[in-house]
Amino acid sequence: MRAHAFAAVALDIVVLACTLAACSAPSASFDPTGACTADGSAPGAYPDLEALIPSTYQERAPDTLDSGRNCTGENLGTLASAGITEVRFAGGTWGFGGNRAAALVVFQAPGLTSDAVADFYTASAKAANRTTVTGESKVTMGGQTVRRMDSSTGERQQTVVVWPSSTPDTVNVVLTNDLPDPRIEDAIAAFAAS
Repeated sequence: MRAHAFAAVALDIVVLACTLAACSAPSASFDPTGACTADGSAPGAYPDLEALIPSTYQERAPDTLDSGRNCTGENLGTLASAGITEVRFAGGTWGFGGNRAAALVVFQAPGLTSDAVADFYTASAKAANRTTVTGESKVTMGGQTVRRMDSSTGERQQTVVVWPSSTPDTVNVVLTNDLPDPRIEDAIAAFAAS
């Protein structure tokens, strides 16, 4: 799994590579230093953003770590209507066997807010086939006030939590598939510890 899929993460973390940060596959033409003419991601594309991802969660390093950017309306979704023309992201993924997985992600763009990112995930979940949003709330988890969205796809339970980072114009996101609340809280707390 790669963390380069920014559209359906809440929908199926098993397909996290195409749902968490970009829904864009790595491409030979992806140049993180040039103008954004296509969505893309690659390990090491934006090391400064990758450094914001916790180096450990559940006492181990991520299975994958990469970064990239989106600038197409298709992958920006509701962020485009919020005035965002390009978003950069980094994410690490952790698999725990079966469908159980977590992704710890950061998104960054001038003027980006946690509400805009939370709205993006909610709209994506509501538009997805076979996915039902089962709850939306603003709660305290892992010592942070977060927006939480829970959804189900068949037997799988997904949770997305979103909150502002201490870094300007940056938003932290934890996406989980079939993980209990204590593991979700540990993921949120991992950001504070990094």
